[in-house]
This record gives sequence, C-alpha cells and structure tokens, in this order.
Amino acid sequence: MAVVDTGDFRRLIKNRLLGEMLGSIGAAGAADWSVLIMDPVSTRVMSHACQISEILDYGISLVENIEKKREPLLSISGVYFLTPTDRSVQRLVDDWKVRPQYKTAHVFFTSKLSPIHLQVIKACSGLAQRLRSLKEVNIELLTIDKRSFTTDEGHSLLTLFGENSEGSAQYRAEVTLIASRLATVFASLKEFPNIRFRAAKPGEDASSGLEARSLVAQRVAVDLNERLSLMQRNGQLPASSTCDLVIFDRGFDPVAPVIHEWTYEAMAYDLLNLDGEVFRYEVETQAGKTEKKEHLLAETDDMWVALRHKHFADATNEITRTMDEFRQKNKAAAYKQGAGGDGALDLRNMKNLVSSLPQYREQLSRLSVHVEIASKINRIIEAKDLTALGKLEQDLVFGDATSKEIITYISANQKLAAEDKVRLLMSYVITHPEKMDDARQQQWQKLAHLTDMDMNTINNLELLGVPVRKRGNTKTGLGLTFGRKRKRAVRKDREGAEGDAQWELSRFAPLMQEVLEDLAVNKLNFDEYPYVQPPSNDTGSSYAPGAKGASVRSNKTSVGWAKKATGVREEAQTPKGKRIVAFVVGGMTRSEMRVAHRLSVKLGREILIGSTSCDTPATFLKSLQNLGSLEQVALEIDGGGGSSPYGYGSGNGFGSTGGSLTTMV
Repeated sequence: MAVVDTGDFRRLIKNRLLGEMLGSIGAAGAADWSVLIMDPVSTRVMSHACQISEILDYGISLVENIEKKREPLLSISGVYFLTPTDRSVQRLVDDWKVRPQYKTAHVFFTSKLSPIHLQVIKACSGLAQRLRSLKEVNIELLTIDKRSFTTDEGHSLLTLFGENSEGSAQYRAEVTLIASRLATVFASLKEFPNIRFRAAKPGEDASSGLEARSLVAQRVAVDLNERLSLMQRNGQLPASSTCDLVIFDRGFDPVAPVIHEWTYEAMAYDLLNLDGEVFRYEVETQAGKTEKKEHLLAETDDMWVALRHKHFADATNEITRTMDEFRQKNKAAAYKQGAGGDGALDLRNMKNLVSSLPQYREQLSRLSVHVEIASKINRIIEAKDLTALGKLEQDLVFGDATSKEIITYISANQKLAAEDKVRLLMSYVITHPEKMDDARQQQWQKLAHLTDMDMNTINNLELLGVPVRKRGNTKTGLGLTFGRKRKRAVRKDREGAEGDAQWELSRFAPLMQEVLEDLAVNKLNFDEYPYVQPPSNDTGSSYAPGAKGASVRSNKTSVGWAKKATGVREEAQTPKGKRIVAFVVGGMTRSEMRVAHRLSVKLGREILIGSTSCDTPATFLKSLQNLGSLEQVALEIDGGGGSSPYGYGSGNGFGSTGGSLTTMV
C-alpha cells in the first residue's frame, strides 16, 4: 500500500473530501445536481478544508443541516456526510421512514460505523431501496494549516484533567473519541505509526484521580494502537510501520501556553482577539466614513505565510521593506508621501499612505491588512510594556531571574492586567517547583492584587503535574509529577532557527522542539517516551533500546535585538526520512505549530502536529481555571482528607503568616 507523499495535509484532506467522496458519486461535471446534508461535526470538518465554491464545482446545489426539518426533493440526489453517532444515524433514518426524501441517497460517515448503526440503516426499507453509496470516509478532524490539525475537542482538558475526571463516563468517552478521530488522520495518510507516548509514573500512594490524569497519553496511545491494528488487519493500512507518532499530554510543557510569544502569528492570536482565522478591522473610505472589513489569516494569504513564524520585530521590518518597495515602484505613492518621500516608512505613515491611495487599494489590500495588524500589536506592546514583561518571563524560564525580580516588576507595574500577572506567576511556579506554601501564596496574592479565582487558576497547574506547592514529605510520591524528580525546571539557551533574525525575546522554544529533534536522530529517551509496541528491527524502524536521549540542542546563547539575518521561507522538498506526527492531548499552542513547520525544513522530515484543540493563552487560562476548586486541589496535594491548607479569606492580608516576599528565591 502506497504511503501518501504530501507536504500539505490540508490539501490532502480537501482532495479526499472533494475527489474521493463527492467525486465518487459522479457529481462532478454531471447534469444532475445534488444536495449535501451534514451534521454539526461534519460541517466543521468540511468548512475547515473546503470553500463553498469548491463544493459547488462538484455538483452540489444546496447544503443542508440534518438537524433541521427539510422539504422532500425527489428530483435530486441526497449526499449525506455524517458522524456515526446515535443522533445523526437516527436523523438519517427519520428522513426515509414515512416517504422518500431524495431521488437517491449516498451516505458517507466521518469514521467507523458500528455494527449496531449499520443494522439500523439496513432496517429502514425506504432508505435501503434508494441507497446508492454507503462508505466510511475516515475524516473526523479539522485542518488548521498545511501541517496542523485538531480533533475539535476543546473540552478535553477539563474532561481528562479536571477534579472529577477519574472513573467518569465522560473520561472514558473522551479517550475513545480522541483515539477514534486520531485514527482518521492515519487512514487519510495511509500510514501505520510506531506509537510512543509520554510516560507517567505517579507515586505508589497517589490518589486515583492523580493516576487517571497522569495516564491520559498512555490510554489514548493504547486505544489508538488497537484501532489502527484492526485497520491494518483489514488491509486499510500498510503491513509494517511507516511513520512515527508521539503523544503528549498538556502537562509536558505547561510554559508554552502561558508565556508571551514574540512571533507574528502567536502575537496576533494572543493580543488581537481574533475570531478563528478572521481579523476584523476598520478603514476610512474616500468619503471619510468608517467601513468595517474582514480578512482571513490563512494560507491563501501569501504575506501571512511569509510573516507568521517570524519574530514580530523581523515581521515589521519585512512589512516596512515591502511598503518601501511599493513606494519606489509607484511614483504616485512617493508623490503622495510628500517631503519625507526619501525615507523609510514607519507603521503609522504606511497606514496613512494606504488610506490616501484609493486608486491602488486593490493592489495594496493585503499589505494594508498586515500594516493594520502590526500597528495594533505595536500599540498594545507599548501600552502594556510587554517588552519588559516578556524579558522577565524568559529570564525566569532560563534561570536568569528569581522571585526578587518579579516582586520588583509587579511593585512598579501595579496597573498590569490580572491575566498578565497570572501568566508571569505561572512562569515562575512552573520553573521553580514547590516554592509555594500558605504564607507565600497569600503574600503573592496581596502584592499582585489577585482574586481567589486567579490564585485557583495557578494552583490548578497541580492537576497537570506541576508541583506548585511544597510537600510535607516528598518521599511519599504524592502529587502528580509523572515520575520525574522535582528539580528546578530551567531550560538551556538554544540556537535560534537557521536564517532567522535573532532577537533578545526569541530565546524561548517549546520543549516539543527538543523531543522531535531527539526522535529524528533516534536519541529520544525510551523510558520517558516508551513504545506501545516496540517495532521489530526488520520494519526499517530506528528502534535502538540503548538510546538514552542525549539532546541534539545547541547551548549557544541568542544574541541581542539589533542583529538581523535574512528570513528563510519554508520550501517544498523531498522528505529525507519517515514522517513524524506529534499529538498533544489538552491543547497545542501556536509556538508548537511553528515547531512543526521549522523542523520540517531543518530536518528534511515531513512533520505534522495535532491536538484536541488549538489554544490561545486566554482560552488555556479559562480551561485551567475550571479544572478544580481550591479545596479539591489541596486535598489531592495532601493525599487525602483534612481541611484546605490555603486558608483564604479575603486574600487581602498576611494574617498570621507574616514574612516578606523579598526573602524568596
């Protein structure tokens, strides 16, 4: 069986939906038109991969929601694209119980149809008589870009890591759903992976809730392996392994979702409140009126693709260079600029220039969008003094700052938004384990003027495996540490991306980069990332039990703000090794998506990244806030009963705790 060779996963999914599904019914170029009926999940699958104009090209004249009552259309065929759930199967059958709904029926399911659902369909005589197609498409995912996808489960962090997750029906159902949807990725790729996962070793005395959360990645991996093995036995996948898959849980790198990122795409999603891929903005018309506009930040925008993974300072330089080139090539533009026409344009002047040249608006439309985006981000950076905050966060992560610097910063910036204070304190407690106790938490709360809910969000990192609070007895193994020693979680400086400008605020890289680099050269530690089923040596696998996970990362320190180099665009190339797929249970970040793009070029390997969701810092904090209550987290840290150690009242005083934050390290 041939493995699909593609550098564009989104295009692959589009081709399968249009060609393999709609094309298979003969709709393309045919005289007869069809109606496409979908449920909410399949609608999202389709809309993330295909435009409505592309669907129309395949003979679809109307798109309907199966949840809504529809009039019979006996002159055209009905094409159903549905998830194999009780609700959707019943809606399908209801369409044909009393009378025919369409001339004929073609039914496609997003994933495997159960025998029970198949019998329900067969038992409906009205449907069976007019049924012309019944197939499993095996596409139940959302494509984000050419190398990224999600299984569209934004609630997975709460369901799998929340205080009530252990033993719940929702926990088991969520693991099953993730594995089922992830299986459709490999069905589309026609690949059978060697599956590895982040190992968990909760202490022997750990509560059942801690164990359930620590084993999430393993349980998804085992379930997925069973599904793919069945598909392999049925001849749907290759007989031997053809790629590598690593499954993580969100606790493997809790810094990535909270730290302020400084690349163009990450900052846009962090600071601009984007609605999915849509950027909304206002422009002034020739008549002096304000007009609202929308722009899709997708791979159809070449400039977005060129800028998205650059450091923001480098991206703004690129926008400036592009505008200067336009100014030089268009005398009218230079004339409009006036006396300052010989100099480079800053963002404000560029914005005015775009507005003053209506005759060039079509030519400048996309450039003007990015001028607007960069201008807005720049204003927010200045208003919130994010440069100083970002430097402090990165210094904490790399061990160059302690609590003393945080105290100084917060004391001097009392107007800092509560969310930014929470993110700063999270960067501290994640990289400085077990620094918190009752007294110090109350002191931090008073200094930063945070609410009990804000502190609860920080404490809930415990549910992801971060040892926030001091333990009375570290030998008991209590608390969720995934079997790792509680040592200071400081990262090493690493060499920046080849060809990228090196800026002071470009030091941070997600831990996923190190893991995937080690995997690519067969140095990923087998104890920390074991196989579900170790590959045999005759499959062409790089399996080598003696590997101990030596890092291939460089310790070279990044240089300052001023130095720049030419940016490197991701170019199509022939892969030099097996495809690598990374999957994060609990949400991935834009910085981790960037890793997949950059390492694909650097390593010459096809790399995909997926997750249950794609989170911004705001959505991650919201999910984290809902994981548990103060009392529940305290009980699990203490390993059982007893009153909450937090002792929060109003949170506005030291009470009997006393002490000074200046003594902390």
